[in-house]
Amino acid sequence: MLEDTQRREGDCQIACFDSSMPQIVRMDYRRNRKDELRGIWQSWDIAKKMQFRNKYGDVAQLLFVKPDDALLKAMVRFWDPTYRCFMLNEVDMVPTIEEYSTLLHYDFKDPLRIYWKQNFDFRGPLANLMGLPIDVVKARLKDKNDPYISWSDISDAMGKACGNRHLALFTYSLYGLIVFPKALGYVSVQLANFLFQIEKGVNPAPAVLAETIISLNFIKKKGDEHFLRCAELLFVWIKSHFRCLYKHFHLVFVPSTRPIEEFLESEWPPNQSIEVWVQNLSTLIYQEIEWKAP
Repeated sequence: MLEDTQRREGDCQIACFDSSMPQIVRMDYRRNRKDELRGIWQSWDIAKKMQFRNKYGDVAQLLFVKPDDALLKAMVRFWDPTYRCFMLNEVDMVPTIEEYSTLLHYDFKDPLRIYWKQNFDFRGPLANLMGLPIDVVKARLKDKNDPYISWSDISDAMGKACGNRHLALFTYSLYGLIVFPKALGYVSVQLANFLFQIEKGVNPAPAVLAETIISLNFIKKKGDEHFLRCAELLFVWIKSHFRCLYKHFHLVFVPSTRPIEEFLESEWPPNQSIEVWVQNLSTLIYQEIEWKAP
Protein backbone atom coordinates (compact mmCIF):
# COMPACT_ATOMS: atom_id res chain seq x y z
CA MET A 1 0.00 0.00 0.00
CA LEU A 2 2.80 2.43 0.89
CA GLU A 3 4.61 1.64 -2.36
CA ASP A 4 1.42 2.29 -4.37
CA THR A 5 0.95 5.63 -2.59
CA GLN A 6 4.54 6.65 -3.31
CA ARG A 7 4.21 5.73 -7.00
CA ARG A 8 0.96 7.68 -7.24
CA GLU A 9 1.91 10.77 -5.24
CA GLY A 10 5.68 10.80 -5.61
CA ASP A 11 8.30 11.62 -2.99
CA CYS A 12 7.79 14.20 -0.29
CA GLN A 13 11.04 15.98 -1.21
CA ILE A 14 11.11 18.60 -3.93
CA ALA A 15 12.50 17.44 -7.25
CA CYS A 16 15.63 19.61 -7.09
CA PHE A 17 16.56 18.46 -3.58
CA ASP A 18 20.27 17.72 -3.10
CA SER A 19 21.38 16.23 0.20
CA SER A 20 25.02 17.26 -0.49
CA MET A 21 26.28 14.16 1.29
CA PRO A 22 29.74 12.66 0.62
CA GLN A 23 29.75 9.75 -1.81
CA ILE A 24 32.87 8.12 -0.34
CA VAL A 25 32.45 7.10 3.26
CA ARG A 26 35.02 5.54 5.57
CA MET A 27 34.00 3.48 8.57
CA ASP A 28 35.62 1.90 11.58
CA TYR A 29 33.85 -1.11 13.05
CA ARG A 30 36.75 -3.07 14.50
CA ARG A 31 35.74 -6.18 16.40
CA ASN A 32 35.79 -4.95 19.98
CA ARG A 33 37.05 -7.86 22.19
CA LYS A 34 34.94 -10.18 20.05
CA ASP A 35 37.30 -13.15 20.29
CA GLU A 36 37.36 -12.99 24.08
CA LEU A 37 33.57 -12.83 24.36
CA ARG A 38 33.25 -15.69 21.87
CA GLY A 39 35.62 -17.76 23.98
CA ILE A 40 33.52 -17.18 27.10
CA TRP A 41 30.36 -18.24 25.26
CA GLN A 42 32.00 -21.39 23.90
CA SER A 43 33.18 -22.35 27.40
CA TRP A 44 29.59 -22.60 28.65
CA ASP A 45 27.66 -25.85 28.67
CA ILE A 46 24.36 -26.27 26.81
CA ALA A 47 22.26 -25.62 29.92
CA LYS A 48 23.92 -22.26 30.58
CA LYS A 49 23.58 -21.22 26.94
CA MET A 50 19.88 -22.07 27.01
CA GLN A 51 19.46 -20.10 30.23
CA PHE A 52 21.05 -17.09 28.53
CA ARG A 53 18.91 -17.46 25.41
CA ASN A 54 15.70 -17.74 27.40
CA LYS A 55 16.54 -14.52 29.21
CA TYR A 56 18.34 -12.40 26.59
CA GLY A 57 17.48 -13.91 23.20
CA ASP A 58 19.96 -14.64 20.40
CA VAL A 59 22.18 -11.57 20.73
CA ALA A 60 25.19 -13.81 21.54
CA GLN A 61 24.95 -15.34 18.05
CA LEU A 62 26.26 -12.02 16.70
CA LEU A 63 29.67 -13.03 18.07
CA PHE A 64 29.90 -15.61 15.27
CA VAL A 65 28.82 -13.28 12.46
CA LYS A 66 31.68 -12.12 10.23
CA PRO A 67 30.46 -8.99 8.45
CA ASP A 68 31.47 -8.44 4.84
CA ASP A 69 33.29 -5.12 5.16
CA ALA A 70 32.95 -4.37 1.45
CA LEU A 71 29.16 -4.90 1.49
CA LEU A 72 28.64 -2.68 4.53
CA LYS A 73 30.80 0.10 3.12
CA ALA A 74 28.99 -0.14 -0.21
CA MET A 75 25.58 -0.05 1.49
CA VAL A 76 26.50 3.08 3.44
CA ARG A 77 27.00 4.90 0.14
CA PHE A 78 23.33 4.28 -0.64
CA TRP A 79 22.05 5.41 2.76
CA ASP A 80 19.90 8.55 2.57
CA PRO A 81 19.84 10.45 5.90
CA THR A 82 16.77 12.43 4.82
CA TYR A 83 14.55 9.45 4.05
CA ARG A 84 16.43 7.23 6.54
CA CYS A 85 16.61 4.29 4.17
CA PHE A 86 18.89 2.59 1.64
CA MET A 87 17.98 3.83 -1.84
CA LEU A 88 19.00 1.06 -4.24
CA ASN A 89 17.87 1.77 -7.80
CA GLU A 90 14.31 0.29 -7.89
CA VAL A 91 14.25 -0.64 -4.21
CA ASP A 92 14.19 1.43 -1.01
CA MET A 93 15.01 -0.63 2.09
CA VAL A 94 15.27 -0.11 5.83
CA PRO A 95 15.19 -2.55 8.76
CA THR A 96 11.99 -2.70 10.78
CA ILE A 97 11.38 -3.23 14.49
CA GLU A 98 9.60 -6.50 13.68
CA GLU A 99 12.59 -7.78 11.69
CA TYR A 100 15.14 -6.85 14.34
CA SER A 101 12.94 -8.29 17.10
CA THR A 102 12.70 -11.57 15.22
CA LEU A 103 16.43 -11.63 14.44
CA LEU A 104 17.29 -11.14 18.10
CA HIS A 105 14.66 -13.78 19.01
CA TYR A 106 13.72 -11.86 22.09
CA ASP A 107 10.49 -13.09 23.64
CA PHE A 108 9.08 -9.80 24.89
CA LYS A 109 5.61 -9.93 26.38
CA ASP A 110 4.54 -6.42 25.44
CA PRO A 111 5.96 -5.01 22.15
CA LEU A 112 5.07 -1.50 23.28
CA ARG A 113 7.46 -1.73 26.23
CA ILE A 114 10.58 -0.19 24.74
CA TYR A 115 13.78 1.18 26.21
CA TRP A 116 13.89 4.83 27.21
CA LYS A 117 16.93 6.62 28.54
CA GLN A 118 16.71 7.74 32.15
CA ASN A 119 18.66 10.62 33.70
CA PHE A 120 20.01 8.69 36.61
CA ASP A 121 23.42 7.95 38.14
CA PHE A 122 23.96 4.27 37.37
CA ARG A 123 27.35 4.00 38.99
CA GLY A 124 25.74 2.56 42.12
CA PRO A 125 23.70 -0.11 40.27
CA LEU A 126 26.78 -0.91 38.17
CA ALA A 127 28.77 -1.44 41.36
CA ASN A 128 26.10 -3.87 42.57
CA LEU A 129 26.19 -5.68 39.23
CA MET A 130 29.98 -6.04 39.41
CA GLY A 131 29.93 -6.99 43.09
CA LEU A 132 32.29 -4.16 44.04
CA PRO A 133 32.10 -1.18 46.43
CA ILE A 134 30.85 1.92 44.70
CA ASP A 135 34.02 3.85 45.58
CA VAL A 136 36.11 1.21 43.80
CA VAL A 137 33.95 1.40 40.67
CA LYS A 138 34.03 5.21 40.65
CA ALA A 139 37.82 5.14 40.89
CA ARG A 140 38.05 2.84 37.87
CA LEU A 141 35.74 4.83 35.58
CA LYS A 142 37.24 6.68 32.62
CA ASP A 143 35.78 9.85 31.16
CA LYS A 144 35.27 9.49 27.40
CA ASN A 145 32.60 12.18 27.04
CA ASP A 146 30.57 9.87 29.31
CA PRO A 147 31.70 7.60 32.16
CA TYR A 148 33.02 4.25 30.92
CA ILE A 149 34.26 1.09 32.60
CA SER A 150 37.04 -0.97 31.03
CA TRP A 151 36.56 -4.49 29.70
CA SER A 152 39.41 -5.71 31.91
CA ASP A 153 37.49 -4.60 35.02
CA ILE A 154 34.31 -6.28 33.79
CA SER A 155 36.23 -9.42 32.90
CA ASP A 156 37.73 -9.59 36.40
CA ALA A 157 34.25 -9.24 37.90
CA MET A 158 32.91 -11.98 35.61
CA GLY A 159 35.65 -14.31 36.79
CA LYS A 160 34.38 -13.96 40.37
CA ALA A 161 30.67 -13.99 39.53
CA CYS A 162 28.32 -16.90 39.01
CA GLY A 163 24.70 -17.58 38.14
CA ASN A 164 22.55 -14.66 36.98
CA ARG A 165 25.23 -12.08 37.76
CA HIS A 166 27.67 -13.80 35.42
CA LEU A 167 25.06 -13.84 32.64
CA ALA A 168 24.20 -10.18 33.25
CA LEU A 169 27.85 -9.08 33.10
CA PHE A 170 28.32 -11.01 29.87
CA THR A 171 25.22 -9.37 28.38
CA TYR A 172 26.36 -5.93 29.54
CA SER A 173 29.72 -6.47 27.83
CA LEU A 174 28.15 -7.90 24.69
CA TYR A 175 25.89 -4.91 24.15
CA GLY A 176 28.59 -2.41 25.12
CA LEU A 177 31.44 -3.85 23.05
CA ILE A 178 29.69 -5.41 20.05
CA VAL A 179 26.22 -3.91 19.58
CA PHE A 180 26.85 -0.35 20.80
CA PRO A 181 30.64 0.15 20.48
CA LYS A 182 31.86 3.65 21.24
CA ALA A 183 35.37 3.21 22.66
CA LEU A 184 37.69 0.25 22.17
CA GLY A 185 37.84 -1.86 25.29
CA TYR A 186 35.31 0.21 27.26
CA VAL A 187 31.60 -0.05 28.04
CA SER A 188 29.33 2.90 28.81
CA VAL A 189 28.00 3.05 32.37
CA GLN A 190 24.63 4.14 30.95
CA LEU A 191 24.21 0.71 29.34
CA ALA A 192 23.61 -0.67 32.82
CA ASN A 193 20.20 1.00 32.58
CA PHE A 194 19.64 -0.67 29.21
CA LEU A 195 20.46 -4.06 30.73
CA PHE A 196 18.16 -3.55 33.72
CA GLN A 197 15.25 -2.62 31.46
CA ILE A 198 15.79 -5.71 29.26
CA GLU A 199 15.64 -7.87 32.37
CA LYS A 200 12.25 -6.29 33.16
CA GLY A 201 10.85 -7.38 29.79
CA VAL A 202 11.64 -4.35 27.63
CA ASN A 203 12.13 -5.03 23.91
CA PRO A 204 15.71 -4.02 22.96
CA ALA A 205 15.07 -4.08 19.18
CA PRO A 206 13.80 -0.46 18.81
CA ALA A 207 16.86 0.89 20.63
CA VAL A 208 19.20 -1.23 18.49
CA LEU A 209 17.46 -0.07 15.31
CA ALA A 210 17.52 3.58 16.43
CA GLU A 211 21.26 3.42 17.19
CA THR A 212 21.86 1.82 13.78
CA ILE A 213 20.07 4.66 12.00
CA ILE A 214 21.81 7.34 14.10
CA SER A 215 25.17 5.73 13.35
CA LEU A 216 24.47 5.54 9.60
CA ASN A 217 23.34 9.18 9.53
CA PHE A 218 26.44 10.31 11.42
CA ILE A 219 28.87 8.37 9.25
CA LYS A 220 27.23 9.51 6.01
CA LYS A 221 27.20 13.16 7.07
CA LYS A 222 30.74 13.22 8.43
CA GLY A 223 32.33 11.05 5.76
CA ASP A 224 34.96 10.01 8.28
CA GLU A 225 36.01 6.97 10.27
CA HIS A 226 33.62 6.25 13.13
CA PHE A 227 32.16 3.15 14.71
CA LEU A 228 29.29 1.64 12.77
CA ARG A 229 27.11 0.45 15.61
CA CYS A 230 25.18 -2.80 15.44
CA ALA A 231 27.23 -3.77 12.36
CA GLU A 232 26.77 -7.53 12.75
CA LEU A 233 22.98 -7.33 12.98
CA LEU A 234 22.79 -4.88 10.08
CA PHE A 235 24.94 -7.20 7.98
CA VAL A 236 22.70 -10.20 8.70
CA TRP A 237 19.65 -8.14 7.79
CA ILE A 238 21.19 -6.89 4.52
CA LYS A 239 22.70 -10.17 3.36
CA SER A 240 19.56 -12.15 4.17
CA HIS A 241 17.69 -10.24 1.47
CA PHE A 242 19.95 -11.73 -1.19
CA ARG A 243 19.73 -15.32 -2.35
CA CYS A 244 21.96 -17.80 -0.55
CA LEU A 245 23.47 -20.83 -2.31
CA TYR A 246 22.00 -23.34 0.10
CA LYS A 247 18.27 -22.98 0.74
CA HIS A 248 18.39 -23.69 4.46
CA PHE A 249 17.66 -20.06 5.26
CA HIS A 250 13.94 -19.37 5.64
CA LEU A 251 12.37 -17.00 3.13
CA VAL A 252 10.55 -15.00 5.81
CA PHE A 253 11.62 -14.04 9.33
CA VAL A 254 9.29 -16.06 11.56
CA PRO A 255 9.32 -15.51 15.35
CA SER A 256 9.33 -19.27 16.01
CA THR A 257 12.63 -19.69 14.13
CA ARG A 258 16.18 -18.51 14.88
CA PRO A 259 17.19 -16.48 11.80
CA ILE A 260 20.75 -15.62 12.92
CA GLU A 261 21.52 -19.26 13.63
CA GLU A 262 20.05 -20.27 10.27
CA PHE A 263 22.04 -17.50 8.60
CA LEU A 264 25.27 -18.88 10.07
CA GLU A 265 24.42 -22.40 8.90
CA SER A 266 23.64 -21.30 5.33
CA GLU A 267 26.06 -21.17 2.43
CA TRP A 268 26.50 -17.77 0.80
CA PRO A 269 28.25 -16.59 -2.37
CA PRO A 270 31.87 -15.47 -1.87
CA ASN A 271 32.52 -11.89 -0.80
CA GLN A 272 32.96 -9.25 -3.47
CA SER A 273 34.89 -5.99 -3.69
CA ILE A 274 33.32 -2.65 -2.81
CA GLU A 275 33.29 -1.68 -6.48
CA VAL A 276 31.40 -4.83 -7.48
CA TRP A 277 28.88 -4.37 -4.66
CA VAL A 278 28.32 -0.72 -5.61
CA GLN A 279 27.73 -1.73 -9.23
CA ASN A 280 25.31 -4.51 -8.25
CA LEU A 281 23.41 -2.37 -5.77
CA SER A 282 23.12 0.56 -8.17
CA THR A 283 21.38 -1.69 -10.72
CA LEU A 284 19.32 -3.71 -8.23
CA ILE A 285 15.79 -4.56 -9.32
CA TYR A 286 12.79 -5.53 -7.21
CA GLN A 287 12.82 -9.18 -8.32
CA GLU A 288 16.36 -9.70 -6.98
CA ILE A 289 15.25 -9.09 -3.38
CA GLU A 290 13.95 -11.81 -1.08
CA TRP A 291 11.70 -9.95 1.32
CA LYS A 292 12.00 -11.07 4.95
CA ALA A 293 9.47 -8.95 6.82
CA PRO A 294 6.99 -11.16 8.74
